Amino acid sequence: MDWKQEIDDYLSAHKDEIVKNLCEFVEIPSVAEFGAEGYPYGPRCARALDFCARLCREKGLDAVNHDYRCLEVRPPQPSQGRRLVIASHADVVPADKDNLYPPFGGTVQGDYIVGRGVVDDKGPLMATLYALAFFQEKQIPLKNDIRLVFGSNEERGMDDMAYYLEKVGQPDWGLAVDDDFPVTNGEKGQIQFTLSARKHPRVESLHSQGELQRMIHDSATLCRDGETITESRRDNGDNPLARLVKEHGPLLEDALTDQVLRELCDDPIAALLGLHRQDAVSGQTLLRLFQLDTQGDQLCFSFDVRLPVSFPVEDALPILQATAAQLGFSLEITKRNPGYYVPADDPMVTMLTDLYNNETNSQDQPYVMGACTYARLFRHGCGFGGGNPHEVKPFPAGHGAAHGPDEAHNIPVLLDAIKMYILGIKAIDERWG
Repeated sequence: MDWKQEIDDYLSAHKDEIVKNLCEFVEIPSVAEFGAEGYPYGPRCARALDFCARLCREKGLDAVNHDYRCLEVRPPQPSQGRRLVIASHADVVPADKDNLYPPFGGTVQGDYIVGRGVVDDKGPLMATLYALAFFQEKQIPLKNDIRLVFGSNEERGMDDMAYYLEKVGQPDWGLAVDDDFPVTNGEKGQIQFTLSARKHPRVESLHSQGELQRMIHDSATLCRDGETITESRRDNGDNPLARLVKEHGPLLEDALTDQVLRELCDDPIAALLGLHRQDAVSGQTLLRLFQLDTQGDQLCFSFDVRLPVSFPVEDALPILQATAAQLGFSLEITKRNPGYYVPADDPMVTMLTDLYNNETNSQDQPYVMGACTYARLFRHGCGFGGGNPHEVKPFPAGHGAAHGPDEAHNIPVLLDAIKMYILGIKAIDERWG
């Protein structure tokens, strides 16, 4: 069998259908929301899973809905081999305000599909679906237990995948398709925490405004001496919350604590908190202020810190607790998320990296990133695509990327990702077989 010719013919035959289905998928505004009866993440995320289930069944694949938390997809033929889970998600972050195209329009613009979530993560999800459908359509049996899992709350905590893994168990290997090729072999650890201190007598309130799924709120408002001061996001990508803290003090009653607060906003490596570390594979600690609030006579400043993979979250926590107290703040840990790291010479990482480089005539290497994906929930796993790390998108500055305005996925890159997932499934199945 000429595998590459078979794949090329398959992609050519299904290209228009793939684009049409991805555009329809993007049109579903699947932003997670809580409190809707019968749906843990709201009716729009449920609708997205239903759309995927219908498409899978049209392709002859079995689809099991796990309580509208996630959808599990597999070939109808039973398998007794090792289990591979390829994970993606159907939920998206809220639409940006600065779009040039309708955020849920699924617009085809040249070689691009434009719309919220097309990069993160609906395009890669669709790529894995059509990759598994290839084996079903060509009646190619798989020796091992290959499953796709489509989650619907990745952007707001990943409890959907945690629920699935608790219910079904850990796979022999998991792949998260939420990055760029070739292989993400690690993700930094994460701590979110709030520092609080008594507000300055002149300050009435301090708040920030923004969507829960966004890493940093879009604007912040300070009320002081009857005056309202607002700082908002600018095109240069700076942090409006940090700008307000630095330029409109004093905010806190204690002058030394207030000075430390302003210095923290100019401390992207968390040196003041004693958390700065650095290693060769994942770089250095990164700190950012993402939310402001007022609770009684206290002002609350919420930070997110990403730690190098050589600096475990559990080692960082006591340092953070001791330093916060020394600097005059009350501390609340609101989230802890251990990272992961798989050595670059791990056999699976090496195989997938070589597979990608041989297919694309590249020399790319595995990399560690600061973002959080389902990969960190697998006992054994990594990230595998589906973006092109060298792509330069023909959109205005700040547009086209994941989570940004006019999120855009290149159609040839999407087809290449489907090919890589077909070849990846084949390689893993043969390796385990």
